[in-house]
Amino acid sequence: MHELSWRDDAMNDALRAGRSSDCVLWWVRRFCIGSTTVRLESSAARSLRFLRERVNGFRSLLTGSSARYDVRDGGDVRPEFGWYAVNWEGTTVEIAVVPKGGPFDRCDLLCVAESPTPLARFAAALDDYVARPEGRCLSFAGVWESAPDLDAEIGGVSWEDVVLPPETLGGIRGSVEGFVANRDALRAFGFPWRRGILLVGPPGTGKTMVCKAAAAALGELPFLYVREMRGYDREPLGEIFDRARRLAPCVLAFEDIDGFVGPNNRTVFLNELDGFKSNEGLLIIASSNHPERVDEALLKRPSRFDRVFHLGLPALDERRRYCELILFREGLAKKLSTGLDPSDLAQRIAAASEGFTPAYLKEVFVSAALRCAQEGIEVLDEAFADAALEEVAELRLHLKRARDPEALAQMQPASTAGFR
Repeated sequence: MHELSWRDDAMNDALRAGRSSDCVLWWVRRFCIGSTTVRLESSAARSLRFLRERVNGFRSLLTGSSARYDVRDGGDVRPEFGWYAVNWEGTTVEIAVVPKGGPFDRCDLLCVAESPTPLARFAAALDDYVARPEGRCLSFAGVWESAPDLDAEIGGVSWEDVVLPPETLGGIRGSVEGFVANRDALRAFGFPWRRGILLVGPPGTGKTMVCKAAAAALGELPFLYVREMRGYDREPLGEIFDRARRLAPCVLAFEDIDGFVGPNNRTVFLNELDGFKSNEGLLIIASSNHPERVDEALLKRPSRFDRVFHLGLPALDERRRYCELILFREGLAKKLSTGLDPSDLAQRIAAASEGFTPAYLKEVFVSAALRCAQEGIEVLDEAFADAALEEVAELRLHLKRARDPEALAQMQPASTAGFR
């Protein structure tokens, strides 16, 4: 059994005091007289990875183990608490890791060294490492986290996957790609290099796909995606914009913004968009299923969202092209019978599906394919086409009932192909 050091006593005090880094600072002031300290709020896992992989001389200064193996995070080693030392620019830097509590991987880092100059550079390097995504994408749902799943999704999307009227798609592409292409011109004319795009329209009309295609088109820029902001004990907008500004140039995306911005944080959001802080290098893309709920200060003032694009229900030609995109995908196309013309089927489904969103059109083919699979049909022939047309009729009935509140009571339990 190793004898406890004063650092063990300091950490024990911090844990007893409700995970307070102030306790650690008191012990440091007592035993490291004349030292310099820097305190950071950070990610415990990312900080530990920086110390292990990017700095020499990593070692623990506490007795026993202070880390846990987190199966849910791909087997990552997260410190519950810790006190480490590393060598940085010829000096020893100590790092006390004090957990902050709550559901997220947040901690206070108290960095200690005798010399202030290398300590400041160490803290800046650590903070910059933690701020950047592992890969390209970060997602926010209370805290910023790297999002390799989102990175993979974006990698498979292009503008060719977006089915919109040519003038709408052209306007969106011009705004997105022009953000990078026109950087020098904007600066030469004395304008700030920032843009805001707002996408509005009913659910399922392709706003998420547009956002992914925009991120794919600007593949050299970090992509920051805000998944959720509600239900936390702090106002996160400042943290969201601060991270985006640190990583600029970057793309910052808010999905369903009408659910994020309300009376309680409206002023904060407006100030972050065009207040005193610079948003140089930010392309902000937001979407809303309910434009009537979006504050007029966002809709009608270009300095906040410079362009507003309405993504409505697809017309016949857009529905046909979207159906062709699905039918010509490799996975489905190789299952189609040589006697089934996918272009003809796309035209038939498009003609029968007025008022359908792309999401509903996709469901037509998913449900039809599931029905055929359950009936043991391996090659999709005219029976698949018939099933798809039947699904169109069933989904049309669902849409009619969903739009009529009195008819909702008459709706039967789900009867899609997956539940037959």
